[in-house]
Amino acid sequence: MVRGLNRAVKYHAVQKRDKQYDGMFYFAIKNTGVYCRPSCTALRSLQKDCSFFATVDAAKLHGYQPCTHCHPDRLKNGLSLKILDRIDAGAINDKGVHGLADSLNISERHLRRIVHDRTGTSPHRFNKTKRLAAAQLLITQTKLPIIDIAFNTEFSSLRQFNAVFKDTFKTSPSEMRKASH
Repeated sequence: MVRGLNRAVKYHAVQKRDKQYDGMFYFAIKNTGVYCRPSCTALRSLQKDCSFFATVDAAKLHGYQPCTHCHPDRLKNGLSLKILDRIDAGAINDKGVHGLADSLNISERHLRRIVHDRTGTSPHRFNKTKRLAAAQLLITQTKLPIIDIAFNTEFSSLRQFNAVFKDTFKTSPSEMRKASH
């Protein structure tokens, strides 16, 4: 999963109730002792009162209970974790959704349904979000050339990377880098 998302990005996703981040991290509210998915429609808390965890188990380890509204603990399922791990490892970039489904001996439709139930989005969109989050992290925290970041995050060209990045973040990669330094 994308563990490189910074606290501000995670909090923004929680405030927007963004389903595409479901399964990428969980947030907990210190004063209630409850952890949720980013898309949970329950009341929100201030950023200083939120903790963020990569897994359900990590939230539980810190003493938080699952939300009774969004049931983040019910999302934990071996096949869905295997699918998301393979997407994270680049399976969609290598084989496409059909190839990933074949390698898991499930139908493409079933794979799409599992990913949608887990993340609230399609396998391709989840993959794109993961790659963009990794690119954002590299842009803001390293001095790697933008072209290297584009290819390291598995975009097929610098032009495609710039277009997708600008469409998503409403700024270019170089503008984001300037603003972060």
